[in-house]
Amino acid sequence: MTLALLALLMVLAAGALAPEMNQLRHFLWLRGYLDWLTERLANLGLWNNEFGLALILLPLLGATALVSAALDNHLHGLLHFGFALVLLFWCWGPRDLDADARRAATAENADQRLQALLALGGNPGDTPVRSGQLVDAVFGAGLSRWFAPAFWFIAFGPTGVLGYRLTQLLAQSPDLQARLPAPQVQAAVHLHAALAWLPAQLMTLALALASDFDAVGKAWREHHDAHGQGFLHADLGFLSTTARACVDLDDEEFVAADGAPIRDEAVEEARRLLWRVLTVWMVLLSIVVLAGWAS
Repeated sequence: MTLALLALLMVLAAGALAPEMNQLRHFLWLRGYLDWLTERLANLGLWNNEFGLALILLPLLGATALVSAALDNHLHGLLHFGFALVLLFWCWGPRDLDADARRAATAENADQRLQALLALGGNPGDTPVRSGQLVDAVFGAGLSRWFAPAFWFIAFGPTGVLGYRLTQLLAQSPDLQARLPAPQVQAAVHLHAALAWLPAQLMTLALALASDFDAVGKAWREHHDAHGQGFLHADLGFLSTTARACVDLDDEEFVAADGAPIRDEAVEEARRLLWRVLTVWMVLLSIVVLAGWAS
């Protein structure tokens, strides 16, 4: 746990001090890997159903677990820590979330707001882009870029963070989905929702601690009641609902006055809240580490 906290702090520092390193975070090789598997397994019945997803993930995760285990006892675990740090850095982001959120908050026209939404991974839907869409996209990106990778890294080390990132890419990348049978795409979407559910719940709890506990709790309950969903339902819409409850949201069309740059305060507040949520996570993780030392 101590090393996981140290690795998270180092990755955050690297992103802030050397943002040009973000370009190293890419999975372009995954396209070739999927094409290679398709050429060899297309006639295999298992490949063309949802269980084919296991044929994609298990070799990669198994190899990662073997390397991790092999390095664990060398140089007092230093090699294992280096390997884990590289995997965490690689699976973080990939883009600078804080920079993308700042651009969304300071976009001066409808086209810039649309580009900011796309950079955050949001769904444009109807245009013009409204503040609520950007707030949703900021928190959605926070989940997929920061919190879910951090959670699975803390839980299962390099294998966990790589497993989450591969699943997220297969579930959300149109380019990768076009290379897969439809049942595999659906399986990836469902698996990603399952992997993201607990980190999203912990984000919501941290958001309540970092902002308005009553407002977050009320929004969380009302979302589930309105959709007829139990607590364990895999839908992640509660994250957007609770985020919107914590910002002063004026969801009218955004218009700049006299051509001067205008900061979208709702999006800016969402960005600041995301940092506060991350701070709560890091503080709680630090408490767990200190408690372990004390015992």
